[in-house]
Amino acid sequence: MKNVFTIFTAPVETFRRVRESKTAWLFALAAMIIVSVVVIYMQMPVIEKEFLRQIQSQSVGASMQSTMMATAKTSAYVMGVVMPVITIFVTGLLLLLLNLVVRGEGKYMQFVSIAAYAALPGLLGSLITGIMIMTMDVQSVTDVSLSLGALVSDKSSAMYQFLSLMNPFSIWGLVLYIIGSSVMMKRPYKSVAVWIIAAWLVLSLGSLLLV
Repeated sequence: MKNVFTIFTAPVETFRRVRESKTAWLFALAAMIIVSVVVIYMQMPVIEKEFLRQIQSQSVGASMQSTMMATAKTSAYVMGVVMPVITIFVTGLLLLLLNLVVRGEGKYMQFVSIAAYAALPGLLGSLITGIMIMTMDVQSVTDVSLSLGALVSDKSSAMYQFLSLMNPFSIWGLVLYIIGSSVMMKRPYKSVAVWIIAAWLVLSLGSLLLV
């Protein structure tokens, strides 16, 4: 359990312990799910306001509005539980491919562990954002950001989407991916960093094209 905390202060030593454990990923996953649900709870009042504005503009009846609102709330919490699980196992597969490319010595579940622990800084950032949303008078969850996107007033612009990638917690997580992969694969940082950063850039910039 202590790995969930030491990943923030001593990532190399933490990943070395995780490498020798078959269950370490479970603690990180549990933390991911708990924090995800808590963040959704913090954001829910603002999310409800946004969703209500959307369905009211569609001239939907009161009873249907209640049904749609309840469904949206339930779906949000379900996704808060399901998405962390899907994310770490899919990311584990991508790291397994990288392991083959660099001829590393890691195993699939070790890569699942990397994905789980590397996600924790991002969740910390989400938790901070959730607290800010609860304590500030905001109309949308995008009104609060810890990224450079906070400098852009038009939240629907391409510039906002691009600058939102410059998030210190996301970059922190990226560094953990590099450290974890180096430890698990037993390869130099440079060998894995080039591939991980390239993949991050492709996925991040590619996602902007879908917005």
